[in-house]
Amino acid sequence: MFAPFVVNSEEVSFSRDVMAVLSKAGCNGGACHGNQNGKGGFKLSLWGENPGTDFKALHSRGRVDTGDPAASKLLLKPTLQVKHGGNKRFETGSAEYRILLDWIRSGAGKDPDNAPRLESLSVSPEAAILTTPENSLALKVTATFSDGGKRDVTRWAVYETSSLIAEVTPPGVVEFAQPGETTVFVRYLSGRASMRAGMIRPRPGYRWSGPTPANVIDTHVFAKLKQFRENPAEPCDEETFIRRAALDITGTLPDPREAEAFVNDPDPGKRARLIDRLLASPGYAEFWALKWADLLRVEEKTLDARGVETFHNWIRESLAVGKPLDVFAREVLSSTGSTYGNPPTNFYRALRVPVDRAEAAAQVFLGSRLKCARCHDHPFEDVRQDDYYRFAALFDGIDYEIIENKRKDGYDKHQFRGEQKVKLVALDKLDPKKILKHPRTKKPPRPGLLDRDAPPLGSFNRRLEEMADWVASHPNFAKVQANRIWFHMTGRALIEPVDDVRDTNPPSNPALMNALERELRQSGHDPRHLIRLIANSRTYQFSAEPRGGAAGSEENFARATVRRHPAEVLLDAAHRSLDGPIEFADAHKSKRSIGMPGVESVHLSRNPGHGERFLKLFGKPARLTNSDAERNDDTTLAQVFELTGGETLNRLLRQNHNRIGRQLRAGHGDGEIIDTLYWAILTRAPSARESAAMQQHLATAESRRGALEDVAWGLLNAKEFMLRR
Repeated sequence: MFAPFVVNSEEVSFSRDVMAVLSKAGCNGGACHGNQNGKGGFKLSLWGENPGTDFKALHSRGRVDTGDPAASKLLLKPTLQVKHGGNKRFETGSAEYRILLDWIRSGAGKDPDNAPRLESLSVSPEAAILTTPENSLALKVTATFSDGGKRDVTRWAVYETSSLIAEVTPPGVVEFAQPGETTVFVRYLSGRASMRAGMIRPRPGYRWSGPTPANVIDTHVFAKLKQFRENPAEPCDEETFIRRAALDITGTLPDPREAEAFVNDPDPGKRARLIDRLLASPGYAEFWALKWADLLRVEEKTLDARGVETFHNWIRESLAVGKPLDVFAREVLSSTGSTYGNPPTNFYRALRVPVDRAEAAAQVFLGSRLKCARCHDHPFEDVRQDDYYRFAALFDGIDYEIIENKRKDGYDKHQFRGEQKVKLVALDKLDPKKILKHPRTKKPPRPGLLDRDAPPLGSFNRRLEEMADWVASHPNFAKVQANRIWFHMTGRALIEPVDDVRDTNPPSNPALMNALERELRQSGHDPRHLIRLIANSRTYQFSAEPRGGAAGSEENFARATVRRHPAEVLLDAAHRSLDGPIEFADAHKSKRSIGMPGVESVHLSRNPGHGERFLKLFGKPARLTNSDAERNDDTTLAQVFELTGGETLNRLLRQNHNRIGRQLRAGHGDGEIIDTLYWAILTRAPSARESAAMQQHLATAESRRGALEDVAWGLLNAKEFMLRR
């Protein structure tokens, strides 16, 4: 039964009505009185997470005047009857004003202890698609309370959208400014909910003209394309496919001779065979180890060079032998012992305090960004500050026996050079001065799992093993790993950001996300299975060119996503295409940037080489966080200068024994060398026009070698080389 939202003095509730007004008016937002330090000497809990402290704050310093309710600062300031730094929040006589006034008139009291509490929040519709010219949609938000009562709180909910293409008016109406899709995040008191809304053009006469689905991925992608009245791009050509698959799966350009043979092979099953061959190659494990090394903070300052190499080798070998991802996660999260003898213990060596360990474990393996709950209840998901510290306490008692430390900088306590042993100390043996304490209670929290409904730990001395089992079997574990794999293979995640998996951040294609998660779980958490499924889909094999030149939709995967390749892929591709050696100054003397175990020579060296500077400039992360977002693949002006006039490519082009030099010494003609350079750099033959233009340039040049370097330089700076296509 639904009850109306009344404003009579007998009905007004502090925790239900007054707190809702403060949130709706933005008074308890982070930019206002919900700030950690408050504003103007007045502090409220962020988004009303603590009504008890807010009640006390409202009754202090004359903010509430029960003798003369209309003279209360709580009413005068937000209506600008007196000066207010937060500007006008509502009008005199508005519903917000009347609720606050009625509450003060009734004595400004607390609710009784047995007052109904908010149990859940829902929004309807859960998803909707509008067709232009219709551009608005009215939402309905329903709150369910502990006594079973339901209340329409649409007028009092707070709304945010994930995209600028739409906004939600205070009464709860979604208004689109242009076609597209957005997530609407809804908040009321402690409740959170979300919905997906989209607007499409009518496109009269639309008919589906896409291919037959190859697997479950296409089934769900095509269903959404039909819903949005979009047709997909044509399949990519063979040259594009072999280049895309090789770079996405192994991070390595295909050999030009193998690429040409693949293109000329008439066998219709060659794409599937190529995918299997790439997944079985050492390049697969090496490239995906790079991605995991970023997430697990494989860097030399805290691990030292040997620890980095040991950990990186273990990650690569785990992928090479097909270790299931849930087993991989358990071994990382439960590891103790020597950082040299038991490689995954280096995960904890890089994380020296309990809260960092808890946040890293949750973000990497569950896609849960817990950091907000360190200071207050999480604003976007159902994680309270108590939940956070209970989970963080699981990681308390991880200590280190430093066998040796030959740090170069005696003042840098975060630098380690030497073996360490990670050990788990019994809770009753912890140093009282170092033990983790809850910032509100000032007492040590009782260790437990993040889920407050989970059973208590069976053994505090085996808490890491129990935690690791819980994480690896959590529903979000397979979801975040599947979303991460999809992102790396297609360039666009289903859930954005990649490691922010929560009910209030739904995927752009829920059915597809569920299918990928299910496939990963049913395969025994085998990443190769999911990569193979994605690469064999029609969706993955679409061209990046929109069908018929019309605007395509990368968001719905109607065409391939165009993106810049990662720093390591670009640098290795340049050297592989010209067959020139590459050397780094790291302790491991790496020959390929994809296989470089650590980041010291890139980010910590006082005198980095050309290759190291290139990697840093193009976004190789320093591995100081456990987040997918640390890597930066944005394009900058400095990168343009590096490519057009930087020393990295110039040195490569001038090397005597590179591909150009060998072709010249072998006596090959201009046309043959141009063909070779095109296949090596762009994985295709030159068009007739391109070939003629290049040969004309060579014919008029004073230096044949210099002219060929010009040709190679132009191809290395082409969008075809820089961008995934």
